[in-house]
Amino acid sequence: MKKIRLQNLLVNLLLWVSIGSIGLFMLYCLIQVTTACSFHTPTGSMTPTLLPDESGLVNKWKMGARIFNIFDAAEGKSYEIKRLRGYGKLERGDVIVFNYPYLDSDRKRDSIAMNLSPYYCKRAVAVAGDTLEIRDCFYHVRGCNDTIGVASEQKILQSYVENFARSNPDPREWPAWMRCCPRDSIIGWTVRDMGPFIIPGKGLSVKLDYKNWLLYRRYIEWETKNKLKWQDSTVIMNDKPIKFYTFTEDYCFAAGDHAIDSKDSRYFGLVPEKFIVGTAGIRWKSPDRKRLFKAINQH
Repeated sequence: MKKIRLQNLLVNLLLWVSIGSIGLFMLYCLIQVTTACSFHTPTGSMTPTLLPDESGLVNKWKMGARIFNIFDAAEGKSYEIKRLRGYGKLERGDVIVFNYPYLDSDRKRDSIAMNLSPYYCKRAVAVAGDTLEIRDCFYHVRGCNDTIGVASEQKILQSYVENFARSNPDPREWPAWMRCCPRDSIIGWTVRDMGPFIIPGKGLSVKLDYKNWLLYRRYIEWETKNKLKWQDSTVIMNDKPIKFYTFTEDYCFAAGDHAIDSKDSRYFGLVPEKFIVGTAGIRWKSPDRKRLFKAINQH
């Protein structure tokens, strides 16, 4: 009789342990989807805000957690991204974590698509509706007098470019890392001077001249799932000319604080807000113990 009772006790214990384990796993998944997840910075592109080999937590509550079919996304099928209601919205200056907006980072970037594998961490230096300009290596947003990004890091880039330009005055002959997206000889944007141009957002209409076709083609193609081409001084979509386009999505310009060495929107273009996982919260891992468990914007 005692042996049977012991067996029943063990069975009940295993049952409750199993139920508890499943419950904890489901709670973990729920937190990962709706509240927070971890990210890692392997490089120094966000120095001094984030050092190499630091890790932090993503705050998904501010913008609202994304809900989408991850299996369809992984298989390359069509899927829709929705957000739960957040307590705020993306703001200029937020440090954000996002999915890289192209499937293959090492090949020609021509079609926007959400890459599930790498998380990027950068600063949103301009958001939908902002008119952004890089002037003498410093970020400027029309109507904003605040410092955008880390000025001391932009000063380092400025000093380097000034020295380089003394012996290489023609920007058309500068190396690839000093030329910005879109790499076109007519526009000729560089890390020293870029823009001004407007960051598109829902409801914004733009005239589709040649410059705007170069700037916004990939985003219009992503939104409409149709290819655009420039033909006879006109933008053509579905064999029909279009003169204006009204955006249906919000975008941001994401840049690393370590301006002289950061793969960011200067090179790969704008980031759709739907690709943003959330804003950076606190760091939980750092080579410097004094930086642990501090808000990531405090460095």
